[in-house]
Amino acid sequence: MKKVLSVILAALMIMTMIPVAFAASTPVITTTVDKTTISVGDIVTVTVSVSANSNLCALDYELRYKSSDFEVVSGSQSLKGVFGYEAAKDNTTSTGNNVFKYSGATSSTISGAKATLFTLKLKAKSTSGKITAAVTGAYTSLGNSDYTDVTSSVAAASTKTINFSGTTTPSTPSTYDYIEIATPSTTSIRYKDGIVLHANINKTLPNNAKLVWSTDNSNFKTSTSEDCESFTIISNSNGTTKVTLTLYDSTGKTVLDTDTIEMTSKAGFFDKIIVFFSNLFGNGPVVKPN
Repeated sequence: MKKVLSVILAALMIMTMIPVAFAASTPVITTTVDKTTISVGDIVTVTVSVSANSNLCALDYELRYKSSDFEVVSGSQSLKGVFGYEAAKDNTTSTGNNVFKYSGATSSTISGAKATLFTLKLKAKSTSGKITAAVTGAYTSLGNSDYTDVTSSVAAASTKTINFSGTTTPSTPSTYDYIEIATPSTTSIRYKDGIVLHANINKTLPNNAKLVWSTDNSNFKTSTSEDCESFTIISNSNGTTKVTLTLYDSTGKTVLDTDTIEMTSKAGFFDKIIVFFSNLFGNGPVVKPN
């Protein structure tokens, strides 16, 4: 990329006819985002700018991120035309990481106020991750149809890592509404009988989201279906338990939605006696499909 940029830069410099003297400075490339707390599906706007009176005349810049954390939104790229030549491309590497590469060059120099180079929109695929801004090539104008390589100093001043995280529970659960536990036919189950509870899925789940069932005590013996959309509970001991269905993101750490119900296990002394005689006369436990 550096060789290509150097050729473009040399061609543009030939067009400069009037020498101008510039004071030495270290350009700073600033990378900012509009949010760092995210949920799956959120859009993050990245803005990349160059400092005022930087004398910058050519730049190679990379935005690096994991393909499992973000993806570039199609058509989201906005080059601002600060340079005479600008190009950008999103690349996926063999390691599953992505690099958004930007290149720009001008026949003059960037002077005056701080300028936006481009904006880019990323779609969050998880609620954690990071993006790293890195300068891989930078040149400043000497004002006499020549330029100097300042990559090292600009990279040191401009490299930045931005970390993203999500909340452990949705701040506004009603906006998620992915799942709920289907209303059971009964909420009271006699000893050794059971019921199969089901998950109602109200809309398309995020990629690789995980459904998890749980109870808050051992009043019921439990088992989960292979697709995790149904949950069998069998009365095991007397008392009431809370059954919870939770939807996690792809990391298995952040809650996207949750629903709970209370179920009663009727396993008192007389309930156990009834089951004993039922089994004695061939009437075994009943598991209702709900």
